[in-house]
Amino acid sequence: MFDNNLLEQALNQIITLWGIPGLGIGIVKGNEIVYTRGFGVQSLETHAPVTPESLFCVASVSKCFVATAILQLVESGRIDLDAPIVQYLPYFHLDDDRCTQITARQILSHTSGMPDMDEVDYDELVSHPETDEGAAERYVRGLGKQKMVGAPGERFAYSNIAYNVLGDLIAKVTGQTFEKYMKENILNPAGMPDSTFFFPEIEPGRLAVPHLRTPEMLVNPIYPYHRADAPASFLHSNVIDMCHWSITSLNGGEYNGNRILSADAYPLMWTPVAPRNYPPFYEHAGLGWTLGHYEGWKTVSHGGGGFGWTDFLILLPEKQCGAVILCNEESSARENIILAVVDAMLDREPQAGPVSWMIPISQALQDGGIQAAYDCYAEIKTSGGGGYLLDGYELVPLVYQLVSAGKVDQAMEVLKLNLHVFPDHAESHEFLSRLLKLESQRQAKQ
Repeated sequence: MFDNNLLEQALNQIITLWGIPGLGIGIVKGNEIVYTRGFGVQSLETHAPVTPESLFCVASVSKCFVATAILQLVESGRIDLDAPIVQYLPYFHLDDDRCTQITARQILSHTSGMPDMDEVDYDELVSHPETDEGAAERYVRGLGKQKMVGAPGERFAYSNIAYNVLGDLIAKVTGQTFEKYMKENILNPAGMPDSTFFFPEIEPGRLAVPHLRTPEMLVNPIYPYHRADAPASFLHSNVIDMCHWSITSLNGGEYNGNRILSADAYPLMWTPVAPRNYPPFYEHAGLGWTLGHYEGWKTVSHGGGGFGWTDFLILLPEKQCGAVILCNEESSARENIILAVVDAMLDREPQAGPVSWMIPISQALQDGGIQAAYDCYAEIKTSGGGGYLLDGYELVPLVYQLVSAGKVDQAMEVLKLNLHVFPDHAESHEFLSRLLKLESQRQAKQ
């Protein structure tokens, strides 16, 4: 049994160093929940404390639930995993005739060749929420101008859009709304009565709201949600329910005598399909799950993040244990938290790990603007890195959050700083080009 005190020392250190508003942690072993804890607050505005019952958006962790539902419908004979999606959704079409070949199996493994939304597109979607039952079909019918990024089955290419198509597919083959089917056939039988894919059902007082660095840490000025994007991104759950999901998954689809899926389905979902090449946890894509290894142990997981949340669900099936991490801020602190929790599960001493240079840069930007941020980097460089995690990706989440907060000019300045330090960082070049184009279009309309 791991040492709770050592784990909490590491987690409290991470929370303090990174400025995290709220965090929920749960750990299971076998059929038992062995640890749950809330840290910090649900909101910096209300200061309501995070508890194991606080509801977080689990973001892309939602996808492993969708995958389970699809396999459930395969087992009941209502979906053929290898049949073209157009067999069930005849109005599904992209700007590429190859889309008629796309199957559910390919979507589950992110090998469908379908594109994804970029951050700007995603912000636009959730800034105009739709909550009616027709949202999913309208979304699918509106994909006609989307271009594919590869041939079906060719390679891994992550796609939220594709998973949202599966949500409409579930609704059409069952004759129920996606949310109702998931509630009755997946969530409730798995011991998750407080969880929902339908945001209007949520009790506001239990909600851990997302926060953005703008560059100061603030509650996201909008609550991001769009019903058509629920399958990819908007399951809301809590630590206790997610622990029950971990137990269900480790038990091969059974929780307290309720079976949602045959045990044979889990080896299918947890078999590598396409390489992702980001060890330790992102080595391969399975069907709705991400596969890897840590310290010699197989890991089955799914992460989530965006709009001011970061989440992670990880299972160690050979050890019959798992953990859930729910957080209402967005940074690479999640990676430090994951390692601390997994090390604790493996009876290794958890460590707080290094802090991203995004943290002092954000503070400098808040205190003195972009010149202060450049001066801050100069001090970090002079000190030989100052012990900070320093790479080209670390400032990108700050850029995304500034864009979400409507501070596009400041976001572009931060990208220029990143390119000053990492001139070959491709993602920063691409994002800066998109923002410059958007800003040019905005000015032309004025």
